[in-house]
Amino acid sequence: MSNPGYNCQELTNLLSALKNLKSDFNLAYQEILVSHDLSLARALKIKVKEKVNSLEARTNPFNIAFEVDLRKNLAEQNNLDFVGAFHGGWAKVKKDGKYFFIDKTGKELSSERYESVGNFSEGLAWVRDSRGSIYIDRTGQEISLKRYNVAGDFHEGLARVFDTGDHFFINRAGQEISSERYDLANNFSEGFAGVKQAGKMFFVDHAGKKLNFKEDYKEVCDFSEGLARVSKDKVMFFIDYTGQRGVTTTYDNASSFVGGLAWVEKDGEVFYINYAGEKVISVKYDFADDFHEGLARVEKDGKWSFIDRTGQEINAEKYDFASNFSEGLVRVVRNKEWFYVDRAGQEISAERYAFAENFSEGLARVQEQEYGEYSYIDHTGRKIFDEK
Repeated sequence: MSNPGYNCQELTNLLSALKNLKSDFNLAYQEILVSHDLSLARALKIKVKEKVNSLEARTNPFNIAFEVDLRKNLAEQNNLDFVGAFHGGWAKVKKDGKYFFIDKTGKELSSERYESVGNFSEGLAWVRDSRGSIYIDRTGQEISLKRYNVAGDFHEGLARVFDTGDHFFINRAGQEISSERYDLANNFSEGFAGVKQAGKMFFVDHAGKKLNFKEDYKEVCDFSEGLARVSKDKVMFFIDYTGQRGVTTTYDNASSFVGGLAWVEKDGEVFYINYAGEKVISVKYDFADDFHEGLARVEKDGKWSFIDRTGQEINAEKYDFASNFSEGLVRVVRNKEWFYVDRAGQEISAERYAFAENFSEGLARVQEQEYGEYSYIDHTGRKIFDEK
């Protein structure tokens, strides 16, 4: 395991500061959302996010490497096929085609075995057996007797579920927040969820009440940094929590706001705007994407590269394809071969793959040969699990 360059006490202090900052931020942010003070919410979110990112950048290399080693050791000691990342003290594991949960000592949450499971989210996890999907808490107890065709993770205390052809929302007690049924539903974000009913899309609040906006839409995306991207009459635009157009201009295409910026396309030109709709980065590319970890992928004439928040390319490397950065690394393609590079364009190993996926929770799923088996590697390219 690599050493990030600080001792255990320094790491403990960093982790404590990060935990306290996140806790204080979540409480303050939720209070602001209730009042819908847009400017204050934005300012707080951006300010705290910068501090969180700074602390996480210093702790994540150690955390990820340590946990990957722990997961690998637990798999070997308990003859498990796969050990997932820990959420709320529990990791989903797979053995002989069945899933269950263990803690960091290898202790099982319960003797139950499932066909599939989700990670713990806000203290609850969905699990699926032959009778359908249901939620359990961190003691392994079911929160209700109701089963669903499909169950999703909890966001802001609510989860979207699908049953008998309809989408709806439940709370942490397993109770439906309203009797409304939808053709489509998004997760809650910043207090609201986009839903589709009778061919129209609109937003509902935590009580399931439809927001009294002046218009419905063809498409809606989640609220992000106080604004939601919506479409109507073949154009895209942004609305605020009141349904007013937060940016008066309409666009042919657009992304959600991330870190105060959104990419848009209008009359064949691609550029980035701020909350006021002002052009802040002009790009000379055929395609531009959201910023991830401070970088955005761009494409021109079939070649992909990365720019920073000033619009400058971070290095001279060009690829036949590039994904978005995740955990400081990105998967790229050159000469029909997949591999991983860091922000400096350095390869993490000499390995080449027939296919590769993004890193998530310390691991990436790769296929060494076309039509071959999959395995999971860590940030150094070391194989951790074979997929079974």
